[in-house]
This record gives sequence, C-alpha cells and structure tokens, in this order.
Amino acid sequence: MLCLQENPAVPGIGGNNIQEFQARIARFDQAYVVDWNTWLGTAAINRPHQLGVVLRKWQACRPNRMRRTQSVGGHNPPYLEHLVAQSVPYIQALQTFDIRLAASFSQQACAALRALWEIFEQLSFQGRARSGLAGVVGISKAVLLLSDGGVGPAFDSQVRGHLNIATINSANTWIEALRVANQDIHTFEVAQATTLQHAAPNYAHLQSGRIYDMALGPGE
Repeated sequence: MLCLQENPAVPGIGGNNIQEFQARIARFDQAYVVDWNTWLGTAAINRPHQLGVVLRKWQACRPNRMRRTQSVGGHNPPYLEHLVAQSVPYIQALQTFDIRLAASFSQQACAALRALWEIFEQLSFQGRARSGLAGVVGISKAVLLLSDGGVGPAFDSQVRGHLNIATINSANTWIEALRVANQDIHTFEVAQATTLQHAAPNYAHLQSGRIYDMALGPGE
C-alpha cells in the first residue's frame, strides 16, 4: 500500500494557477534539460550506453552499483543492452500512455508497468540498499527516459515530497503513485481550464510525463 506522509506540507501542482505552474517549470535545472535533449537525439543503437551515462549522472541507483554495457563489463549479465531489449515490448505497450488521462491506466498498461519494474530492478546489482536491487528512483527514471517522457514523473525524493508520498517499494505502489500524479494534474487542469501543454507552451512538444516531471523536479 502507498505510504503517504502525515504532514502534506508541500503540494503538487493542483493548487497552482498557470503563472505559478510556469514559474515551477522555469526554475527547473537546465542541466537536466540538456541531458534530456541529448537523450532524445540519441540513436536507438546507442541508447543502452546513453541510458547508463544519464542515469549515473542523475545518481539513479545510488548507493548501489549500476550495471554497464557489455563493452564495459565488470559484472555478470545482464548488461544494459539486455535490460533495454527486454523492455521494448512493454515500452511499446505504453506508447499511448498519458499521465493526464485516467483512462491510460488500463489493465494492459498496468501489466506493462509491472513488467518494467521487474526488469529495471536489475539496473543495479550490488550495494547496501534493497539487497543490491534498484529502487523506484532508478526504475522510474529509466522508464521516463525510455518512454521519451510518456511515463512520468521520475519519483526521486523531491518529487515524492511534493506529492506527499513517503515510500514506493513495489510495482503496485509505483502505479498508485502515478495515479496520485494523475489526480494532481487533473485538479490543476480542471481548475485552470487548460492542459499541461497549453500551460507550458514552450514545452508543448514534450509528453505530459516529462512536463510534469519538470514542474516537480530539481530547481536551479
């Protein structure tokens, strides 16, 4: 079951007006924007390598050791190429997933999310946390990247704090957290009679999960 913090001190975007929402987007750390643009420009064949580069830069598996590509090695399989290849059918099943829409949480989509959780738990293989397995930070960041922003936000501690979510420790609680994000977005869009894309016109070309991730993510 999803564990909510007892004191909801910092809200998501539900209570924001459009100007406040735009201010949240504007303060998003531009280093992450550069990383994102580089990722979107990465050819499919190079994505396993770039996934590792970005996730290490984003400290996605800390304090555990993250897997490398086969050319780098240093550990037993699976390598990043294997994890990315295993994820392909499930990422494809989520091509129309839109965090704005409650209808996106279909049986098929939830099954794909559960499969991705199992795959990307293997992002890390050694360390003192979770018996060496990756947690929600690494898993959700990997899926945010591989879905090109379709499935977001990434649930680092800052995003969880904004949504008053204390713990996400399973595929089902990740899905519940995504539903919390969906409700937050719905509250904002209904109150402001807008959509995420219309409210952030400079980023209207991005998928909803990425825009929402920017609103809640680290600021400069």
